Amino acid sequence: MLKKITLAAGTVLLAFAIPGAAQAQEAKTAAPAAPIDPARLAIAQKTVGKLIPAGTYKRMMKDMMDGMAGGLIQQMMGMDASALAEASGAKEGADDAKGKTFGELAAEKDPQFKERMDITMKVMFAEMGTLMESMEPVVRDALSKIYARKYSTKELTDMDAFFATPSGAAFAGNFMATFTDKEMIDASFGMMPKILEAMPEIMKKVEVATAHLPPLPKSEDEAGEEDAVADATADPYANETGEEPWYNEESWTPAQRKKIAALSAKSEAAAEKQSVAYDSYSSEYEKAVAAARDKLKADYDNMVKEEPPMAAEDIPANAPPPPVLPKT
Repeated sequence: MLKKITLAAGTVLLAFAIPGAAQAQEAKTAAPAAPIDPARLAIAQKTVGKLIPAGTYKRMMKDMMDGMAGGLIQQMMGMDASALAEASGAKEGADDAKGKTFGELAAEKDPQFKERMDITMKVMFAEMGTLMESMEPVVRDALSKIYARKYSTKELTDMDAFFATPSGAAFAGNFMATFTDKEMIDASFGMMPKILEAMPEIMKKVEVATAHLPPLPKSEDEAGEEDAVADATADPYANETGEEPWYNEESWTPAQRKKIAALSAKSEAAAEKQSVAYDSYSSEYEKAVAAARDKLKADYDNMVKEEPPMAAEDIPANAPPPPVLPKT
């Protein structure tokens, strides 16, 4: 369970750290779009080049690693472990995680988890920086095409002119870095409790929507885990018939027999009282329905009787004529 939660939480952290990656991948896999005017694309490329200059992603990842990775991990460690368990699909461990933070649960399973996580995130951020640097041309190309289709030649020219000014250059140079600013990350990460709270309901809807599909085949590890959980939680006495000697009252202690007899009497009295209460409720319910039925039907009958016939002058000009009665 801890492995699943850690993977889900780590994915969340990286998702905040890589703005634009998903859009670039979507642009690569989407169906081919209509051709773009080369002159317009050239202006868009020049404009986007100022928004994402070479080395932007590597600097962003380094800033994340140096300045914010620790803070993000700290926030993750304080998150509700049961919510993370449900969101990551580790339902079998959600009960064990109730009332605990992710950090507390992780420390129970792995006393060195915090140090292990710090090292893992540093390596991941460093490696993702190198990977994202290689993806920068793809992102720039995708964004250039998007801008060329979304904005006119004049709009692109105006942007490029603005980015050539000191104020525009300052804006463009910090455009992408803004998304990894600590305040932006804190605001985004602050949404996680609401997302995690909504995730179980979302997953239920996903299950309903995919109910017609055959279940995914389980890996050997998953099947082994489920079997281990089933074996550990199985009732070893599920096949008993009730005829075994330990069900005989003579096998119990006098104190146990006395206590069980008293509780049995209380249980029977409570059941009888509940039955009387239900009969009273059912009777009053039927009376209320019958009274309301009679009243509403009477009100409707009176309304029909009192409604005056429509005067000739009130009949619309385009109303269909009355049916002609057959001659007798």
